[in-house]
Amino acid sequence: MYKEKSRFYFVIVLIYWIIYMIGLFVMGILYKKGISNYNIIYWIIAVIGVLIVVIKDKSITNLGFTAEKLKVNIIISLLIIIITFVISVIVGKYPILRLIKGSLYYLFYISLLEEILFRGFIQNYLCGLKCNKYVIFIIGALLFSLTHLPFQMYVNNNISLNYIFEAFPQLLFCFAFHLIMCFITYKRKDITIPIALHYAIDYLQSAL
Repeated sequence: MYKEKSRFYFVIVLIYWIIYMIGLFVMGILYKKGISNYNIIYWIIAVIGVLIVVIKDKSITNLGFTAEKLKVNIIISLLIIIITFVISVIVGKYPILRLIKGSLYYLFYISLLEEILFRGFIQNYLCGLKCNKYVIFIIGALLFSLTHLPFQMYVNNNISLNYIFEAFPQLLFCFAFHLIMCFITYKRKDITIPIALHYAIDYLQSAL
């Protein structure tokens, strides 16, 4: 996981990230216009990212999955997910059906996709940069943080540079979050546990 690659990988991921950002802007515009199915753009972008890795590498390793510690990682991840959902049922303020729907949304649409794309695909392909791995992690954290701007600008009705200052605490959190998830991925050899932790953090914020 996170092994050095040719510079062509970096070129690919840079182009992809730019397309990703454009897609988020388009989603924001559609959201502002009241078009409810804007999420299709995100799914298309995510599928493109997955296909790039599968077609180019003929493997899912650069999506963040290896078999090295998979069994233990899955057990830990399932425990995190189950405990998180039980807490939401006991302490949460919403009906059980809404909690289940919310749980599935945060697990698959938010956590799974973001981890595959950022701690998997993007961070792995950034290793095409010929520099220190910690610098590469910081670049990945910066890219991840910036993706939280375009769509949220429209959601918060502040499409200006001023929003960057307003959102700075969130951007700082995303920056640190990426570094922590990369560290776990690097040590555990895949993104399984980061998916579960990502789910736990985002879902509990919504459910409680």
